[in-house]
Amino acid sequence: MARTWEDYTAVKQYPILKHYVERFRKTSFFNEVPALLSFFYLQGQAVADYIRIPVWASYLDPRFHVFWIQPTRSGKSIAWEFVGEVARLAEIDADMFTSGTDAGLIGSFKTHKDEDGNYYTEEVPGLLNGNKLLNFDEGSILLQPSPKQFFQEVILYLQQAMNPIGSHSNTLTKHMKDGKIETESRVSFWITTFPPAGVKEYVLTKGLFQRVLLYYAPWDNNMRMQVSKRRMRGLWSDEMQEVMSTEDLAAHFKDIQSLVLEHLVSCSDITGKMWQDLDPNVKDERDERERIVRDASLAMFRKSRDFDPAVDAAVEEFYNLVSGMDAKLSDVVLSFMPNIENYLNILATHFVLIERNEARYSGDYDPTERWVITGDHIDMAMEILYDVYERLIIWLESDLELGATKAAKLAKVEAWKQSLESCKTYDLGDHRGDGWFSKKDVLSAYGRVMDRSQPVVYKHYDDIRASFKETKVSGVPYIRWSDDN
Repeated sequence: MARTWEDYTAVKQYPILKHYVERFRKTSFFNEVPALLSFFYLQGQAVADYIRIPVWASYLDPRFHVFWIQPTRSGKSIAWEFVGEVARLAEIDADMFTSGTDAGLIGSFKTHKDEDGNYYTEEVPGLLNGNKLLNFDEGSILLQPSPKQFFQEVILYLQQAMNPIGSHSNTLTKHMKDGKIETESRVSFWITTFPPAGVKEYVLTKGLFQRVLLYYAPWDNNMRMQVSKRRMRGLWSDEMQEVMSTEDLAAHFKDIQSLVLEHLVSCSDITGKMWQDLDPNVKDERDERERIVRDASLAMFRKSRDFDPAVDAAVEEFYNLVSGMDAKLSDVVLSFMPNIENYLNILATHFVLIERNEARYSGDYDPTERWVITGDHIDMAMEILYDVYERLIIWLESDLELGATKAAKLAKVEAWKQSLESCKTYDLGDHRGDGWFSKKDVLSAYGRVMDRSQPVVYKHYDDIRASFKETKVSGVPYIRWSDDN
């Protein structure tokens, strides 16, 4: 059985996550995983200036960039109403992209005349400049098979802006008649869209999706009916009194920001005032800030002994998802893997922040002590990312079940029968008799016959589960074709 949001170890361990999701789902129904992602989207932006995660000779930053694909009228837009309100209360800048120009995104020059009649030029920042949350409420404009030249450039700008803060590849440059604009983006992206025609092919071929955390969720009529019922139960309801207020949720992100800044200062060679005096809008001073953060990173955090084994185990789990997949498609799906690995480490770091913030309030806290990232943090991150990646694989690999031809459905049935024929049978004795197969063996055989990955095999089995009888012996599952078929 698939995990629900309440099954995640992180949700059980950190009350703030449960409180946040419960409040989110009063606004956007049955979208708990995007709710969790939005929490880290907010938290990542709150601490974007203060944390770097060393990876050999390079670095990651703590930002979360989310691309959420889901049918229309399913709670995506209204979710932003909640996220944006929390951001406002937490004093995190937020903006929306609807349309614009290169100048609107990267910046431009504006000419003024002073009191003496002399002309001077002022640089005007663009949407991608500085620290902020940026919402693309209709991301379909980025998903056209042949986008207009402007949107091709927008996509390139977004890809560049998602590169690690402080890296050379994070600087966006535009030559204009009045000079050169250079923007070092510290923006976090929240992009939503319905699934337009050709979107799957676009996802498979464009590099934008190798930088975001892509979440895809299909909705059927039954899901919409459940949403309708849930929405109507909100009429004259007093349930809002039972969840944490947006003000209290926002306080968490402000606390996290002050906590991490305090830790940064304690682990570096500067004072809090020296840090505040460095202007992030002045390049030399912004570069000095970046130097301080990078130099302090290893003094701020350390990994435990079980960290590396947990990372190895998580990577193996991710690769197992791709096992059995068509080779051509697996090459494309595996191109998402480095990004999943990056988010594994980013998310584990986010859990440490929550943990240390809780410790501060409990009194068990020393700001000079290195914060420890453990195997448990990796395991908690893996649970969430595994489900996100599995959804992505199923969507990219599987046939469109809606409107599948009769011939296609029959082909699957024949594939199951062929798989059974290739497997060893077992006599389970007592009243169950013989003709049973190891479920594991049958599913593995089906994956080979259909050239499909593990997640898709399990989905196909769920689709045809009624055609099988199931039993267990000492916890080992066995199946056989039902006599009713």
